[in-house]
Amino acid sequence: MKKGCFIQIIIVLTIVTAAVLYIVNNKFDEIIFNPGKSLIVNQITKDLNYVKETPEKDSLRSLITSYIKNLKSIKSISKKPIERFVDSLNIALKDSIIDKREYKNLSKILRSKNYHERPKKD
Repeated sequence: MKKGCFIQIIIVLTIVTAAVLYIVNNKFDEIIFNPGKSLIVNQITKDLNYVKETPEKDSLRSLITSYIKNLKSIKSISKKPIERFVDSLNIALKDSIIDKREYKNLSKILRSKNYHERPKKD
């Protein structure tokens, strides 16, 4: 391989790598995260179909939907509260009925998503 070809390959690979890193760092939310939110909402709706119709089920569905729709970026999701929510949701769905106690517990977990952040100063 000639020196000129090698240098051209290095330059092209550097540009391609920089472009990919830029897209992943800055445009990931627009390209992958936002379309993925609607897929998650559809899957949760499908998973809740076999649960008995109650006001708590409707409230939980709307709470989850609004939580997912209001997420700004992938970086705003904390791993521990989401894992706790999914575990609690699986336990609540085992008997196919969501009662008030289970709904309160699930809503408390979702609403406390920002527990690790400092309060905003006025």
